[in-house]
Amino acid sequence: MPALTVKAVTKALSDYVRPDEDIVAKLNMVMPRLYAMGMWRDLLYDWSIETTNDYFALPEHADSLLGAMLQNSPVEAQSQWHDYRISGYASDGPAPIFGVVDDGFHPTIEEISYPSSAYTISIKAIPIPSVDQQTNATVQLPSDGEVTIDMVVGQNRSNYNIPLSGGSFSEFIDTSELIEIKNVSYYGIPDKIRLVAVVTADGVATTTTLAEIKGDGVARYRRFRFSNSSGTTQNVKLLLKRAWEPVLTQDDILYLGNLNVIKHGLLGMLAEDNADLERAQYHWTICRQLLDEELDATRGAAKPKVTLRPTGNNFNTPNII
Repeated sequence: MPALTVKAVTKALSDYVRPDEDIVAKLNMVMPRLYAMGMWRDLLYDWSIETTNDYFALPEHADSLLGAMLQNSPVEAQSQWHDYRISGYASDGPAPIFGVVDDGFHPTIEEISYPSSAYTISIKAIPIPSVDQQTNATVQLPSDGEVTIDMVVGQNRSNYNIPLSGGSFSEFIDTSELIEIKNVSYYGIPDKIRLVAVVTADGVATTTTLAEIKGDGVARYRRFRFSNSSGTTQNVKLLLKRAWEPVLTQDDILYLGNLNVIKHGLLGMLAEDNADLERAQYHWTICRQLLDEELDATRGAAKPKVTLRPTGNNFNTPNII
């Protein structure tokens, strides 16, 4: 199957993990290596973003960008610093000829936009979703976990630590000074939550999404820059490779559902723990072989074909008979 839940993997493969070990913790070590081996079945998907900025960030569940379309026109993806080396820095984004340019990793999805008039800004954590679709009830934040934001407020840099304790939202800070976020770290958050910045000026509130987080880690978002000097809404369609998202519960999904591959991955990890590197290498080689075979079978007739036309695509041999 293309995807499985942790519950299904646990039921099938719990015998391949020592009784004193947690299979969820083992999966969080084995699966990232399997994901990184290639573009396997169900690891590629498309994503659409609408933005008025001259940049966009890949979602937290994406590992890399494989293709992009800007306003329904395909554009090339360029490596980091590509336009810097050729034409130098442009404050309104790279020239259209460069397509989308890798801008590296940043602590937030978007930068906070500040108005020219007086304002107040607050940073909050809210649940995802904020309202239950079926009952229309307000969803509460988890009662476990904590979030730490390292940021500069005015001229002072400090860490703001907020333990989550339920409620419809948790507020980190409410100020009228300029804020620059340096890092966002989090620990023990069982359900996905969203960090937002709400800027209020002249009675109008503008919300900026900063991060969407779950589990343990540090928020880092890979951004790409493109030309949008007019600030109009741009539609960006992306072809992405899926990133491994650490599993926490039995209902979490693994998008690589080959049980034989996962079994050999668990055995390879066990062999490494026992310092049996030759056996470990054998198991990881079998993993790649099984994944290659599965990908070949999945493609069916839709496989890349090499066609050689020495005379060109538009050349026809005339009938001289």
